[in-house]
Amino acid sequence: MFLDPRSILLFGANALLLYLTMLINSALVGWSIYLLILGPMLVLPALYLGHKSYFTCTLLTGLWVDSALPSGFGLFTLGFLFAGAFIFQMRIRFRAEHNYHPIFLAHGVNIFCILLVTLAMGITYINNLGFWMQVFVTSLASHLALLIVAPWFFNFERMLFVLCRLDSEPEDLPFR
Repeated sequence: MFLDPRSILLFGANALLLYLTMLINSALVGWSIYLLILGPMLVLPALYLGHKSYFTCTLLTGLWVDSALPSGFGLFTLGFLFAGAFIFQMRIRFRAEHNYHPIFLAHGVNIFCILLVTLAMGITYINNLGFWMQVFVTSLASHLALLIVAPWFFNFERMLFVLCRLDSEPEDLPFR
């Protein structure tokens, strides 16, 4: 089969996480706090799926995030593909059955996404102290929220596999 059905479920879960994050951000706008929780979106597709299905899921997720967030178009699509490709190449070193390795990877990808947005949008504000304070607050709030959201999200994705009677184990690597 060209496309693993799990990739459609993972893309739907990613869209739900983005929607819920945007709802929380609209409630936090009065305090000038913004959450950027994009790290968990890439971890399980890269750890669970084959390369064609992973690429399709990550590409669609990146396009979805690019269309929803105020950034240059293609920023997250290319960033997601690079970060996901890195995880995909290193996935033999990580165990996907438990949450501690995916949570670690989600924090790493989230730092990458924050740096990506900071470099893409902050070139003109590089000398502004207020800009760096906002980046620090966004990073701190996002990673504190990620401590709660990431385990829930990974368990939610695995629960979707079980509910839809799909294989809930990572795809075996051909060189194992």
